[in-house]
Amino acid sequence: MSGRRIAGRPLALPRWWVAASAAFVLVVVGVVVVVVRTQVAPCRDQVTAAPRSPLLGLAKMRQQPDGRLDTLTAAVDAMGAPFGGVVAGVGYDYDQWLHVYGIDGALLTFTKDNARMTVLGPDDLQPSWSLTPSSRRIAWDGSGGRLLVLDLSAKDRTRASAYDVADGDRVWCAELGQEQKDGQPVATTFLSHGDVVTALPDGDGRVALTRLSGRTGKQVWSRSYAGLGRADYLGPLTGDVLLAGGTEEFRLADQQPKSAGGAVISGIDSADGRTVWSWRAPENSAVHVVGVDDGRVIAVERTADGVRLFALSDTGQQLWSTSSLDLAYETALRGGVVLTKSRAALYGYDARTGKPLWHHAVPTDRTYFPYGFTLAQMPSLDDDHVLVPTTTSLAVLDVHDGSQVDHPLPVDGVSTTYWPYQLLATPDLLGVVTNTGAVLARRSPM
Repeated sequence: MSGRRIAGRPLALPRWWVAASAAFVLVVVGVVVVVVRTQVAPCRDQVTAAPRSPLLGLAKMRQQPDGRLDTLTAAVDAMGAPFGGVVAGVGYDYDQWLHVYGIDGALLTFTKDNARMTVLGPDDLQPSWSLTPSSRRIAWDGSGGRLLVLDLSAKDRTRASAYDVADGDRVWCAELGQEQKDGQPVATTFLSHGDVVTALPDGDGRVALTRLSGRTGKQVWSRSYAGLGRADYLGPLTGDVLLAGGTEEFRLADQQPKSAGGAVISGIDSADGRTVWSWRAPENSAVHVVGVDDGRVIAVERTADGVRLFALSDTGQQLWSTSSLDLAYETALRGGVVLTKSRAALYGYDARTGKPLWHHAVPTDRTYFPYGFTLAQMPSLDDDHVLVPTTTSLAVLDVHDGSQVDHPLPVDGVSTTYWPYQLLATPDLLGVVTNTGAVLARRSPM
């Protein structure tokens, strides 16, 4: 999966596979039984009247023994707080078959080789409704009881649809003025009163921002910008200013980035799209926006000279800057702490001052973090703790002092069998999605 980001959290941009099957990604996609074709132009998504969940309840799990899934279930059942008892699961044979996400009190699921999105109720985990997008590539977002879906295409203009999370009713559908090729910028955010802002490529390195009414989908304003970088980050900065800009984190892996420099992060007036301020990056640098903390913009910059963390005010003025220890560029912002990860350690920095708070050494004689893991994927358990996947345990990390409690995962002769590739945390559930099976467990107070 490639990704997009909104207000500091990663968002899925799935590639839709052609074959039809059910999958579990801590987002579960159901198999459609009855399909109702939508008629409102320009959207052609198919909403399902009778979806089916790929997850098995405990009774069916017992009726269909699966050695690896049963082992994972027993391990999670034995973990203790914050993990309660397992309530559902599914087994599969590698290939990252399932993804699951929390969305406004419900669960949104995707499965590989199945282009459907399925919403599950948070209490009984029964499927509420399912949607088959008309495009092979989509971006999605959710807030305020709405699910936003962008149908992406390199040839056709992007279509945006809003659905009621509770019952799948389409609230509105709109056509945007830009196409989007695979790998080009795409981001979305919700404003406080329900309006939506999208970011899409607009030719010659420019990015178009468009604000749509949350009630009707009608365009409020649309502008084209040259000072947003790849608009990897899009989200509210203050009550009336949006933050947009930066590039994807993985591009900071290049130790000698090539760029022309210039404006790459901007504050945008949410009322009319005017640029309020812009921050300029030096030539031959890559800048990634980590997130926003109490009106402060937290970012990381890579140049040939090294890696630095820095903060900007809500008017674009630099507040602090510090060199990143171990040249760590993988970052996340949690509970007022900037977390970074290198091969040898995790680090915590005060988001207000940039002052280093702690470091936590990790083993270097073996693979410690699962392949593909990034800090931004860690779910927050509360303001003080995040859930960290390792190859041998699930760790509850205190972001303020770096201490952690490990909950062992099963191991066998094949080292990657139980490696998690996704974790889920909602107010009521925790999810563990590994290479060979996934389980959902009720949360228990820590």
